[in-house]
Amino acid sequence: MIARQSVWSDKEVQKLLEEFVPCADEVWRLHNLDEPDCVHFRKFCDEGGTLNGGSPGDRTTRQGTYCCTPSGMPLGNINNRDPNRIKQLLKDALKKWKEIEKKDRLLDHDPKDDLKNINRSENQYPADGLVLKVYSRDLERKGLDQNDWRTNAWNFDFAWFRKEEVEQIMPGRIEKKTEWDFPEALTRRFYRINFRDNVRGQTNPFPDSAIETATLKCKVTKLKKGVVTFEMTGDVKIVDGERGVEGKVLGEGEYNTKTNSFDKFDMVMGGERWGRTQYNAREDDTARAPIGYAIKIASDHATDKVAPSQLGAYGWR
Repeated sequence: MIARQSVWSDKEVQKLLEEFVPCADEVWRLHNLDEPDCVHFRKFCDEGGTLNGGSPGDRTTRQGTYCCTPSGMPLGNINNRDPNRIKQLLKDALKKWKEIEKKDRLLDHDPKDDLKNINRSENQYPADGLVLKVYSRDLERKGLDQNDWRTNAWNFDFAWFRKEEVEQIMPGRIEKKTEWDFPEALTRRFYRINFRDNVRGQTNPFPDSAIETATLKCKVTKLKKGVVTFEMTGDVKIVDGERGVEGKVLGEGEYNTKTNSFDKFDMVMGGERWGRTQYNAREDDTARAPIGYAIKIASDHATDKVAPSQLGAYGWR
């Protein structure tokens, strides 16, 4: 998120990007798998030199910004959040691009032919299920440096529910003031994966064994023209060694009985988090502190169809 705010929001950078086809991806997969897109990435990545030291065959990360031709010829790379350095990278890459003959810029085959051999997590996107976007941020505290990016950091991830899981959420018989519990297994999965402290960086989900409390109760508040409006209230407490989260959950949903889908699924969680993990930038901020999450149905735009970062923890087969 910091790179997006400091680099890609820059007007000059955005103007230069009109000459490029921007894309973003998770680097671990590209670095470690042998599927066509991963092999293609390593072609321009390793030929252009690694960003963080080491040799092309080691496990050093390839995080950063790369410019390349569709054929995989490297045009430049950098691992930096300074917009001025990114501008220079883009300018240099454009200059190199113009010096390359068209036949060398492009692949010698149609990349669509490779799609059948690419098994991305996005292939599991539940188009007929429920896709939520989960925002996370620290809540207001006194005494923080407003010039420090960490003070106002925020992040987002996604939560997926397959069609058969959505069918478990609503009760079989719905009347005014009907009450029920959100399915326990889905509640536990959602809480332990999405209520983790990823505000400043990446972190692993909590193990199921760390859950002390995970409740989500639902109650019908309105029935009108086939749409069921219901409120959600819940509690969460998860403790995993020195880290944890505890809070209250409130929400409102609208379920359309004609389409068997949700028209609305709004939820917030407010509480406290504590502790740290290796990459979530809490080295000097491990005491209990307020944290908040806001959840809503994701849009149908391609950028909201990115797989949850912790999809591997879902147990899907």
